[in-house]
Amino acid sequence: MDTIKSNFQKIADQARKDGAKVEMLVTGGEALSIGYSKRKLESFESTQTQMAGLRVILGANQGYAYTENLSEESLLRTYGEALNNAKTVQTGETKPVELVKPQAVKAMPELFKPEEIAMEKKLEVARLLEELCLAKDSRVTNVPYSGFNESVVFKRILNSEGLDQEFKQNYYSGYTYPLAKDGENSKMDGEGFFARKFDDINTAEVTGEGVRKALARLGATQLPTGNYAVVIDREQFPTVLQMIHDYFSAKEVHEGKSLFKGKLGQKIASDKFELIDDPFETRGTAVRPFDDEGAPSQKTVLFDKGVLKNYLSNLEYANKMNLPHTAHASRGPASQQAIAPTNMVVATGDKSLQELLAAYDKVIHLAGFEGGLHAGFKQSTGDFSMPASGFLYEKGQNKGPIEQFVMSGNVLELLRDIEAVGRDYNKPGNSFICPDVLIKSLSFAGA
Repeated sequence: MDTIKSNFQKIADQARKDGAKVEMLVTGGEALSIGYSKRKLESFESTQTQMAGLRVILGANQGYAYTENLSEESLLRTYGEALNNAKTVQTGETKPVELVKPQAVKAMPELFKPEEIAMEKKLEVARLLEELCLAKDSRVTNVPYSGFNESVVFKRILNSEGLDQEFKQNYYSGYTYPLAKDGENSKMDGEGFFARKFDDINTAEVTGEGVRKALARLGATQLPTGNYAVVIDREQFPTVLQMIHDYFSAKEVHEGKSLFKGKLGQKIASDKFELIDDPFETRGTAVRPFDDEGAPSQKTVLFDKGVLKNYLSNLEYANKMNLPHTAHASRGPASQQAIAPTNMVVATGDKSLQELLAAYDKVIHLAGFEGGLHAGFKQSTGDFSMPASGFLYEKGQNKGPIEQFVMSGNVLELLRDIEAVGRDYNKPGNSFICPDVLIKSLSFAGA
């Protein structure tokens, strides 16, 4: 018996009596996390979660409530809370908010292929993520962070228009961050993996790359202050996309918070910069056949040869702003309706990383943002001033690691100053899928 559906039907019946429309988002899953420390099993955690979020619509007003108890009594009580919230919240809008009507969505059976893997094999992966790092080089003295994760997640959306969509996915992920020491000098770096098949996990490759990165940072010097050409590494360019991804939201545009407001159809980036939102890209973690109100997912062109082509919308803002409905509703059961991208994919170019690093006499290979966006990005202006680390190249030759510098600029100017794009993508496991990107000049404050 489908208790979720039968319980929701009672909620929908009550909503009709109340003159309301209702949507229920149910998410949950299972997760296994294993970690080793000092060659001993340190953590082993298996969890199961399930949560339902109700959105009730009364004309132009919306109310939300959520519960972790999916019994009929609890869901009806949660509906009542959401209904009261909808009655209380007065937006001042007059246009009624609509719900998505039932539509066919793309089948994505490749997302959910559970495997019967012996626990001993999972433990072995977790053990090797630490053990292989320690064995690769005597300068690796510790692996402060490493772990293996197995995840199964599901999402289901039902509404009073008759919509009922569901999808599941399973995957494996892990990470290792070795600490390397040379005398008094110590540095930590790491590597991770994301796999949809257990046999695709390569612990030797992951640990080898993690150790290589940590060792490469030893002996870092300070960078002289100045303007330099910079290659933002394919694993770091996602931070640039994080700076701009809210600007695509039709809600942010409508509220005057987006620097892309009024720029639709304009060339505001380099013609080398092409960007799409692709919810079907299985290398990405934001893959989905429908959005968080049940609308069928679709690819959306965001930049074409530097021209801003689209904003991202949910049904409410597509109607409110007379925009194409791109199916980018985003929310969790405990949050309100918002708009967000799925997998943002930057088109590759034809250059190798080495060719990009040899483009100028001096080039900074930016290999790490220290502290993320909170360390120095101002969304209202696009200005950033962020601590970073990397390597200095002269005439294509690596002169060694550099650190303790701050890279500054404006993200819109950065997009305009893209000179070339690499031909290889970052590893799977990120919702931002990026190549290496050459920027002709940025300001660096160092020694």
